[in-house]
Amino acid sequence: MNRFFLLICFFMLSINALASSEYKEKLLPKFASTIYDRDGHIIGFFYKGKFRLYASYKEIPETLIRAVITAEDERFFEHKGIDPLGILRAAVTDISKGKVVQGGSTITQQLAKMVYLSPKRTVERKLKELALARELEEKLTKKEILELYLNYVYLSNGAYGVKAAAWVLFGVSDLKQLTLAQSALLAGIIRGPEYYNPFKHPLRAKKRRDFILKKMLKAGYISRKEYEKAINEPLTPLEKPNKPKTAGYELDLVKFEIARKGLVPYNSIFTSGYRIKTTIDEEIQKFAQEILSKYDQKYSEIHKLEDLQCAGMAINKKGEVLFVVGGKDYKTSKFNRAFQVLRPIGSTAKPMTYLTAFQNGWSPLDFVPNEPLEIPTGQIDNETGEEKIWKPENYSGKFTPFIQVREALIHSVNVATIYLALNFPQKIRKNMIAFELIKKDSPFDLSYVLGSFPANLYRIVRAYSAIQDNGILKEPYVVTEIRSKNGKTIYKGYPTIKPVSDPFSIQLVRSILQDVVKEGTAKRISYLTKWFDVAGKTGTTNDWRDTYFTGFTTSFIMSIWFGRDNYETMWKGATGGGVAAPPWAEIAKELCSKYGCGQFEPPYEEIVKNYPLPTHFPEEEMKEAYYDELINSLGEKADKNQ
Repeated sequence: MNRFFLLICFFMLSINALASSEYKEKLLPKFASTIYDRDGHIIGFFYKGKFRLYASYKEIPETLIRAVITAEDERFFEHKGIDPLGILRAAVTDISKGKVVQGGSTITQQLAKMVYLSPKRTVERKLKELALARELEEKLTKKEILELYLNYVYLSNGAYGVKAAAWVLFGVSDLKQLTLAQSALLAGIIRGPEYYNPFKHPLRAKKRRDFILKKMLKAGYISRKEYEKAINEPLTPLEKPNKPKTAGYELDLVKFEIARKGLVPYNSIFTSGYRIKTTIDEEIQKFAQEILSKYDQKYSEIHKLEDLQCAGMAINKKGEVLFVVGGKDYKTSKFNRAFQVLRPIGSTAKPMTYLTAFQNGWSPLDFVPNEPLEIPTGQIDNETGEEKIWKPENYSGKFTPFIQVREALIHSVNVATIYLALNFPQKIRKNMIAFELIKKDSPFDLSYVLGSFPANLYRIVRAYSAIQDNGILKEPYVVTEIRSKNGKTIYKGYPTIKPVSDPFSIQLVRSILQDVVKEGTAKRISYLTKWFDVAGKTGTTNDWRDTYFTGFTTSFIMSIWFGRDNYETMWKGATGGGVAAPPWAEIAKELCSKYGCGQFEPPYEEIVKNYPLPTHFPEEEMKEAYYDELINSLGEKADKNQ
């Protein structure tokens, strides 16, 4: 019988606790979401209106609770929401002043006012406040009342709630890290947030803080030694209050991914107090922004441009975004050129043609024509009435009867690339779709092999991720985890991979892209190869409007762009190798120093040694001469080995 009675009591207590918790949740205000980088550092917040961060009761240190009770309601754990002694003291003061100047409000009464009432002091509002306080005490536990109160209260400098205030006033993200002195200061500010603002009125704030510390000592909450240490502590380690960062190129990408993938309802990121973990490396983010802005300014000064812009993006081998820069200065332009714009990518697209060739039995040692080419477009010139003819040009303006396939890619030869593409244009299109550079329903013509189609850095690094990793394409992603304000996991991010090519064909392309850096259009950054393997491709669009360099190491894939928003010429002679590659190299060194970069597998020498023998020659005599020379060289090697 006794056991049955105890079970009934336990059940009823559980029901009451659940009801209490649900009631508390309904009373909680809106909270900002906190965004963290890959190392757990706060990089920003999403909120609208009041800046408030959720703190559960268990997060709030006992020292802070005692300081607040000491400052605002010493009999909090004894009364039922209304403190007659406090009201009596307030009444005496009000009568002496002839008006309502002191409320004698308990913490519960203050909470009732913050949740339900206006701050205006009238007798009618006071009566409502008393009734609501009694209701709160009946429906909530003392801990729940304190939790609500410490999440509602305003604490100066735009910070609502103790957790937001700890970050704004002290740069502290974990309330457990608050010192005794900081807890006392927060408690003291409640009485007059602007009057005791530690940045505007440090002497007042210190006097109030020390008064509360003395009361805590007298109440036995702290020892004499703790008291002496606290009163000698500076008010705050910050020179000025922290200002919550709510936007930036990397934060905009986080919002974009949440909205695009529907990870949580988009508007809830401003009100629900999520804890959003990202892949961003904020140190690298700041470094990349600094480097790209520096080069942008340098080029702008040399060439007298006011509207030159830059962008950059890097992902690691998993597809995790390490940084994203969308322009030279977010304050002056929030437009994110890394993923919010589509522009021609120039020779960045050429590896697709060469990969297709290798997939279809061609060798880097094969030969293709490199003579002037005229291609009918099927379009009529309105002025002449004749069919338009496309006459692609080489950047150098020079032609040769033929060129070796690998040399054509190393030196980014346009006409040779077109000749090669004429062998399998639809297969190149399928590769561009598979590598997600273009969509299935996108139009396609031969100019696409020279990068005339629109894309952006997001698509480029995605495509090149497959060249870096033996044909495995990775979708870039930035959100790795979303937790509710109570710590419950709502979303878990993970790599999305897709095989798009056989490894051997990819390795042939990669080896040539290594030569692009060693001796080709990106040789300006060949010094990097002293320390680690680098492969990449330059890109320059017509009339020098856009310049790109996209490259990779064993650790990351990165693409850099410079151009003007109005699509006008940057300056004559601006190339990907000369403009985009140098800052790419500086950022690459920083990335490699942090994440390590090594040698590709299989190594360059092994791939080159196993190049397939050539089978495509523009002249039969060349084929015979080539194989005669090959047979002679093999014979000489055999003689040496005997």
